[in-house]
Amino acid sequence: MTLNKKQIIEIAELLDSGMICFYHRPTGTIDSHPDPNDPYFDPQPWQDIIDKIENDWDNYERFEKMESFESYRVMENFAYSLSDESFKDRILNAISKRKPFQNFKNLIDYSDYRQNWFDFKNKAYIDFVKRQVEIKEK
Repeated sequence: MTLNKKQIIEIAELLDSGMICFYHRPTGTIDSHPDPNDPYFDPQPWQDIIDKIENDWDNYERFEKMESFESYRVMENFAYSLSDESFKDRILNAISKRKPFQNFKNLIDYSDYRQNWFDFKNKAYIDFVKRQVEIKEK
């Protein structure tokens, strides 16, 4: 399975937006749909893609989104990457409390580091996809 940089970025962006991604080995195309385990998932608009994947399952590789502990680690690593000690401490304090993801989002959305966070998270997701590709190639 050989994915180019553009495909890896596409998968990373789809996973980050909550989708489950599938790479079709014979054609090199990427299909995706929302997680069926999500309580708000409505299969109706996605049924054609789901059927397409299920009917050709042996030719697809599935890419998983990050687990919560992995997403948490990305937020933590972002905090440690900051040279602004005060903001770093605020993030680490916020994510150590109840509802860490919400606390983190509230801090980042109204900070000067919002774009830095998006760039950092994007790179983390690209690396995450690359690791999945490496595992699948073994």
